[in-house]
Amino acid sequence: MSTYVGIDVGSEKHAVYAIEKEEDDPVYKTTITNDKDGFGELEKFLSTCGENIHLGLEATGSYWKPVFDYLMGLREKLDITLSLINPNEIHQFKRMKLSKVKTDSADAKAIARYVLRFKPQSTPRTNKRLRSLRRLCRYRSSRVEEKTRLIQQLDHVLVGVFPEYSEIFGKLSAVSSLAILREYPGPKEIAKLEVDELASLCYGKINHKLGEVKAKKLIDLAKNTVGEGYGPEIEITIRHLAQQLSSVKREVENLDNRIEDSFKEIAPNKLTTIDGIGPVNAAVMTTEIWDVNRFATATKLNGYVGAYPELSESGNYEDPHPDMTKKGNPRLKCAVFTSTMSAVTCNPVIKRHYEKQLAKGKDRMVALGSCMRKLVHIIYGILTSGEEFDPNYEQERSEKEEGRTRKPQSGRYPEDERSSESSPKTNNGEKIPNYQLAGGET
Repeated sequence: MSTYVGIDVGSEKHAVYAIEKEEDDPVYKTTITNDKDGFGELEKFLSTCGENIHLGLEATGSYWKPVFDYLMGLREKLDITLSLINPNEIHQFKRMKLSKVKTDSADAKAIARYVLRFKPQSTPRTNKRLRSLRRLCRYRSSRVEEKTRLIQQLDHVLVGVFPEYSEIFGKLSAVSSLAILREYPGPKEIAKLEVDELASLCYGKINHKLGEVKAKKLIDLAKNTVGEGYGPEIEITIRHLAQQLSSVKREVENLDNRIEDSFKEIAPNKLTTIDGIGPVNAAVMTTEIWDVNRFATATKLNGYVGAYPELSESGNYEDPHPDMTKKGNPRLKCAVFTSTMSAVTCNPVIKRHYEKQLAKGKDRMVALGSCMRKLVHIIYGILTSGEEFDPNYEQERSEKEEGRTRKPQSGRYPEDERSSESSPKTNNGEKIPNYQLAGGET
């Protein structure tokens, strides 16, 4: 007899509900604490269930991780299948049952019944180093967002008091720009300077100097600015924003270096051979995708990325300008988008596709969305084949016979190759374990 266990995770306690048949009364129902004693209580129950224990729990925040890791460690002693389930799936399952009861026990019961009904696949656990790298990548993402926010704030202040400043520094976050704003925060301070004094201002790691041409032009603009009047408070604001922005920039640069080093050490793959994808974005893609074999086709992976338009049609109505969906993994989508922006200029395959879409009369953003999907297919092909990116692959592929054996880099597979169980092979024909690609544990 199989036992199906639902666990509704929480910050301090987890509700547990176990059934053997859908309509049976629970064979076990309790609440355990989120600590070693609580986990020991759960283990004691599971040890009495015999074989075929299928547990399901929602991926709620980070609360699921400790109990998930603990249960993973029990697989050597107990016959456990452990499935991590999207909370939205449980929510829709409860709605299908017309249930409006919202308690921890009711949610655990719904999870147990969901597991019994649909038998979700076992969820692999990525290795510890890869999880750590993903956390570092996500932290870097938050610092990049902070950098963007500071740039916007600084730009908002300068547009009011010194709108001509952008004529000298098109990029507000440039090292030379921030060096000036830290020392002379505002046109009043700059206008007081002599050309030689400003020209000799040093900045950067190797002490570059601003130079007389830029210094003279900047002083002239400061003396004749059309910006509004301001008090000393504005100067304090500008100086602090420039200091914080300089600090965040250095932090992001350091994080980029650490991410690149860690990626080369623990999860090297061929994504960086794709023109337009740098080491940091390759690390983000690898850690967010986890195991590419979770996705049977490149289209499935594209759905996870969220690189598709959200169509809206009903009767005779059809939205002429559908927007990109807001679904998908936001961090992965950002990495694919920024890589696509680079690829349309340096990747011959993406560049040709982009120009083709524009020639059809597509809007620039629509063309970029199509290029994102094209890049996702290439990413899928590279991860599943283990080969380096070949910009001439599609042309060579069209010249080959239909009975070819090489896997495509576009991610489109013949029917007999669509299995999610397929793994790349080494030169001697041995399969490469999935964990080498996506960090799964052995």
